[in-house]
Formats: sequence, C-alpha cells, structure tokens
Amino acid sequence: MAVPFEIEIALEEAAHAVGLAELGVHRIELCANLVEGGLTPTVGQATEVVSTTELPVYAMLRPRSGNFTYSKSEQKQMLLDLEALATTGISGIVFGALTSDGRLDLDFATKVVRSALDLNLGSTFHRAIDAATEPLSCLEDLATLGVERILSSGGAQRAHEGKELLATMSQKAGVSMQIQAGSGVHAGVVESLWNAGIRAFHMTARYLETLPADKLGFDAQWRRDDQKISALHSRLVALSTKA
Repeated sequence: MAVPFEIEIALEEAAHAVGLAELGVHRIELCANLVEGGLTPTVGQATEVVSTTELPVYAMLRPRSGNFTYSKSEQKQMLLDLEALATTGISGIVFGALTSDGRLDLDFATKVVRSALDLNLGSTFHRAIDAATEPLSCLEDLATLGVERILSSGGAQRAHEGKELLATMSQKAGVSMQIQAGSGVHAGVVESLWNAGIRAFHMTARYLETLPADKLGFDAQWRRDDQKISALHSRLVALSTKA
C-alpha cells in the first residue's frame, strides 16, 4: 500500500494555479513578492487564484520582508488582512511571529490562530521557526494552539541540510501536526527527506523567461516549471510505493 504524501506549491499568479492538481499538487501557498520570500497577497489576487483551482489555497500573512518580529501596527495589519482574505474563499493562512529574542510570539500567535479558527481557516507556521532560538519549544506551543503544520528547513539554508532537525520535529509532532520541508526541495534531494520521516514537501516551481525588451526594460516574465513539479511527484510516487 502506498504511503501518503503531499506537495505544496508557492505561487503568485492565478495562471500558475491552473492544472496543478493534474500535476500531483495537493495545496497552494499564495504569496505576493516571492522574490522577497513571500508577502501578503491582495484580496483580488486571492479571489482570482481561488476561482481558478479546486486545490486548497493558503494565503501568506507577512506585511514586509525582513525579520519576523512585528510591531503592534504590523500585527494589527496582519489581523485585518486575515479578515479580508477570509472573504475570498481561501482555506487557510500562513504566518510566523517571533519576539526580539527569537522566541515564539505566543500572544500574537494565539490571536492569529484563534482568529483563523473563528473564520473556519486552517493555519501553517512558516519558516520563522528556522530563525527561532528554541524551535522544538516553539513546535510544542504551536501544537497546543492547534496549528496544522510547520514549514521548515530544519534551521538550515536548504531542507536536505537540516534533515536531522526535521526528523526530530516530525517525531515530536507525531500525528497532531504536519512537518513540511521547504527550501531547496526538488526531486534530487527528496529521498533524504523521505528517509528522515518527512511526508510533506513545499517548493516554488517557476523560472524567469526573458522576453523581447521594450524601451522601459520590462523584458522578463515568470513561467511555471511543470518539469520540476512532475519530477518531484514522480520521485515521491516511487518512494511511497517502494517495498
């Protein structure tokens, strides 16, 4: 019997959501400004993406690039964005918040998760956990709050480099919360993550295509990398059915 697994794709454009299910994708993380690591999408962006796909869409809540310690004003903005995005048909939100000393901002995280639950939305805690001083303690608190999953690279630049911590996180999370590997995930490294006990995988699958230049220099466009997605899915199918 095949072992279940999940693939999540981070994207910005509604066109990139079309047909993802047929490529073996299970969920979408919707962001603006992926070049900044992913910021909060607009209501229009979320509405259009939800309308183009049957997959669950989780919207990023991140008001700016940089660290994950947010001012009271930024926190208020994030909660307002959560309420607005909930009207678009999204299935959940993705967030992270730390104190200035690198611990989970438990008070704010509690507000976010409770607000999401009140709006019938799920929640993912993103790679802010990789910047936390005590990621395992952070994991325990998030599990208590009812967070569905944690996206992590195991504290490393690339997930396969952090597989030891990811394995520990997966063991501690048990069945109550999903640990999802992200950063540098592709078919060539996924076996090491699979062997570490990870069954959920997150990646950005796009490439920049250069177009004929115009006088203003707007001469490139992001294209979805279907080959990268298909290769990951095929490798995971092989691993999931391996005797």
